[in-house]
Amino acid sequence: MDLKQARRMFLEALRTERHRAENTLLAYGRDLDQFFCYLGDGNLSNCPPVTEMGVQEIRGFVAYLMEQRVSARSVNRKLSALRGFFEYLFQHGMIAADPTQAVDSVKQIKRLPVFLDEERANRLVESPSTNPAREEVLQIRDAAMFEVLYASGMRVSSLVGLNVEDYFPAERSFQIRAKGGRQQTVPVGEPACEAVDRYLARRPELLGKQHGDEDPAERHALFLNRSGGRITARGVQLRVRRYVLSLGLGKVTPHTFRHSCATHLLDHGADLRFVQELLGHASLSTTQIYTHVTLSRIQEVYRNNHPRSEEK
Repeated sequence: MDLKQARRMFLEALRTERHRAENTLLAYGRDLDQFFCYLGDGNLSNCPPVTEMGVQEIRGFVAYLMEQRVSARSVNRKLSALRGFFEYLFQHGMIAADPTQAVDSVKQIKRLPVFLDEERANRLVESPSTNPAREEVLQIRDAAMFEVLYASGMRVSSLVGLNVEDYFPAERSFQIRAKGGRQQTVPVGEPACEAVDRYLARRPELLGKQHGDEDPAERHALFLNRSGGRITARGVQLRVRRYVLSLGLGKVTPHTFRHSCATHLLDHGADLRFVQELLGHASLSTTQIYTHVTLSRIQEVYRNNHPRSEEK
């Protein structure tokens, strides 16, 4: 089996059968190419055929990455690409065994998610509407995006993929395309609905800026950029950064809304299973990292307020 052909078939299967995002396909392709270059001493043409790639080659690649001070998280991401690749080859009879089955992931330190406390989260969400008398359509759009991100905990990729018909104001919910292309219904509160309704009333101002060469499907996009096209994840990131800098909130990304949403729900007594379902986590262990955040908050409040929390 030609290496380039095997790579191409694997990535195409990810696109058509598993509906992986384009950014995921690009990342997997880069990770595979790095592995192939390692085996070929920097030259893909010197890379051995896939039938000769075994456990020792993969473990050697992991050791090489660790020597290069690549983070454990990045190493595991590259291993994930290799596991998917060799599993595909094995399932389709292109190799006799899957060598990645004998390779363990690299142990990594679990970092607590970065989130905003409630006061700062509210300041950020409300920042586009600080001067209603001078609000422009982009500010109204930003206010709606921020409200939806914080209210639902959805990923920015789901936000920018929303179409107008995915919004159900009567049910106060959105139908989103979650990670892996899975359809999911997420609830939002009244403030988010009010912000979206205000934006929809002004959305035609942006829609009217489209040119004739746009994809007609893009006219259904809920959140539009200043040119009338669908806003990108990068566009949302830049808008968040603009308000964050003006408020002096430090390092905040669109994903911070997701972490803040989950943390604040648990702080107010939400069930962990509910938060798992809302965030679309396949495993409860992924959601449980937020319990460490809330536990640290509980301990801090206890230390600061209980008269016998510390020896005097």
